[in-house]
Amino acid sequence: MLHILGESLFYINIIFALIVIFFERKRPMYTLLWITLLLLTSYLGFLAYLFFGLKFYKKRKVTKFYSRTFFKELYQTDGYKLKLVEKRNQMINYINNTVGSKVTYYNNVFFYKEGNSFFKDMLEDIKNAKESINMEFFIFSDDEFGKIIYDELEKKSLEGVSVKIIVDGVGTRCLTRARKKSLKKNNIELKVFFPSTFPFIKIGNIRANYRDHRKICIIDSLISYTGGFNIGKEYIGKGKLGSWRDTGARIEGEASIDIEREFYINWSFLQKKHLDYAETDKILRKKINKVHENLKKYDVNGVQLVSSGPNYETRTIRDCYIRMIMEAKRSIYIETPYFVPDDFLLDCLRMALKSGVEVKIIIPFYPDHPFVQWANQNFSIEMLKEGAEVYKYKEGFLHSKLLIIDNEILSFGSANFDYRSLYQNFEMNCIVYDIELIGYLREVFFEDISKSVRLTKDKINNRGKIEKIKEAICRLMSPII
Repeated sequence: MLHILGESLFYINIIFALIVIFFERKRPMYTLLWITLLLLTSYLGFLAYLFFGLKFYKKRKVTKFYSRTFFKELYQTDGYKLKLVEKRNQMINYINNTVGSKVTYYNNVFFYKEGNSFFKDMLEDIKNAKESINMEFFIFSDDEFGKIIYDELEKKSLEGVSVKIIVDGVGTRCLTRARKKSLKKNNIELKVFFPSTFPFIKIGNIRANYRDHRKICIIDSLISYTGGFNIGKEYIGKGKLGSWRDTGARIEGEASIDIEREFYINWSFLQKKHLDYAETDKILRKKINKVHENLKKYDVNGVQLVSSGPNYETRTIRDCYIRMIMEAKRSIYIETPYFVPDDFLLDCLRMALKSGVEVKIIIPFYPDHPFVQWANQNFSIEMLKEGAEVYKYKEGFLHSKLLIIDNEILSFGSANFDYRSLYQNFEMNCIVYDIELIGYLREVFFEDISKSVRLTKDKINNRGKIEKIKEAICRLMSPII
């Protein structure tokens, strides 16, 4: 019996290998990795592919949906022409042509570096909502902290405010039936992004591909909260990893309307009956007009939304990272919990270092995933050998995602500096063109360095053989971990 089972799994692995070759059409390295796992293993390759592969059906689903154009141009003119915007004209055009987002100028932007103040202000704005609250989170836990937000959303819904929530089917797998019933009872619409195929089997929820990794909350279309914070007690420092260092922002103005437009695209995708885009477009235009009627209320902060995911033919956030790095003249500052770049991003960083550009990288000292820890270390050591400064943040867990170039352009949001964010997940970043805003996060970046230990050549030369083996294996597996 076991012999027959083993033989069957062998042929199943071959079938999956053929699927990878002819249907998935991935990058060559990614394809070769899966073929090797499938053909040289029996049970491991089969199980790994069930959980982390087998995704071409989802690719067809999102491509078919996202291939349509939903909204016409919202902005008639660019308004201001800031020098920092003019200098990045090619990247701005790339984002506009791929994502459909222009640079917005009338925005009030405020940054947060920890969760308590971020969620305090978000909760206050939720309480003051008059028309709508739209939320999209990878993790929206119904724990002791998440419960406070869920309860407040239910109150607002009973007051007549429209409340829509999108949660990821893997990130928010612990949402109870009782909470779902309560949301429905209180007229809150909840959509689960790619739920488990077998929701009654908990292990079915570990399917890792095509996740909605975004973290956004939009209130009355004009105020949005975005960045790296999910909703749960760990994001206010009450989890196993203790203190939580992240970057989030409150954006009031035109950029929030673009963020809400992106929310509506996902919302329609998750509905059986598609959204009335003509009506939604009309609502968003009214909000734009409201901003322009109250220009004195807003600062002139250049912000451009860039979304990314399998729905695009190009890897938009990755391509923006590449262009930003290649255009660097003086400095490149990277802060990320997962530093697992692809080969081309590594080459770009190498070229920058060889060209005399200063490169500083901050990664966590305390990992949340062991495999990622070793991959992080492997790639960081490679950059260290090329001349980069690498720091490990020690004052809690580092979850912030920042890329600052020449103190003139900044990217922050949900996307990590790794394969999963750049190739697999649905992500959302904001590109900022404003000296004062960038200057503030540059100060925060150096504050984080002061709370970190620097990785040195002496330390890496004293690594044991076991540690080096772990790093090598995790680097090999980096496209799928």
